[in-house]
Amino acid sequence: MDQEDDFLASKYVEYRQAFNETEAFTPFMPYGWFKPPQTIRLDSELGLQQMAYRDLADDAARDLANGINHLIGLTMRLDAWGSVIDGLDVEQKNQLLHEFVQDLAATALLGPYTLKARFFFAIAHLSHQANRVSHRDEWTDDLAALPEDWGIKEEAAVRAAKPWRSWKKLNRALNTVDMGDYKTATDDFRSKHTHRFTPRVELGLSQSIKRIWAKGEKAPSYGIGGTPPLKLDAVVQELKTQCLRLSACYAEFQKLVAEQSEALFTSTADPRE
Repeated sequence: MDQEDDFLASKYVEYRQAFNETEAFTPFMPYGWFKPPQTIRLDSELGLQQMAYRDLADDAARDLANGINHLIGLTMRLDAWGSVIDGLDVEQKNQLLHEFVQDLAATALLGPYTLKARFFFAIAHLSHQANRVSHRDEWTDDLAALPEDWGIKEEAAVRAAKPWRSWKKLNRALNTVDMGDYKTATDDFRSKHTHRFTPRVELGLSQSIKRIWAKGEKAPSYGIGGTPPLKLDAVVQELKTQCLRLSACYAEFQKLVAEQSEALFTSTADPRE
């Protein structure tokens, strides 16, 4: 190995040691808590709806837990890297950031927005199936009630979940994730990464020229100098907060599923027959 390879390998060993000493800042999300009836009659409309709900809820419970746990793990990894790069010179930091940290940080910073959208997707689908049973003919299975998958956003989830008692607390929890405080603290990373130029982490400037429209002005001005990087320790602290809020969302999501499951699975007879 050349000198750079030796340096990267030695620092990766340090990172693994630091990671193994890093304590989890929040419990990982649980698995196996959703336990619907394993035997469902498929010779009735109710049975088909129960099957659809069961499989959707099983997928959602596992995928959301995996996603939040992954973000917790990414945050712990970034925390460990922070202790490794602390005190290094600019060139050494740059090597580690390029090789190990920048992509890790980008994935983590995008996580809250992604997971919030997944919550809305799961809530919309599950509530739609539950409404088909609890509301019977008052809830039509059409695109007005539930759009196609690509069109399911927050509005569809709110509309479908609103009749359920558990929705209010879940909605409040979701309204703490990827909100203005996070966007401000991370320099609106998700929007800039997707639509503009990606902010850097720890080292480097981005968007050296900005076209600025000041309020009341008839012409724009131009800002020169670039946007400073996000500091890694600040990124880790913001991600920890988001993980805690997502964990609270998951706990409330479990309550919604429990409420809907009681309505769907407590009776094996189709009330419409």
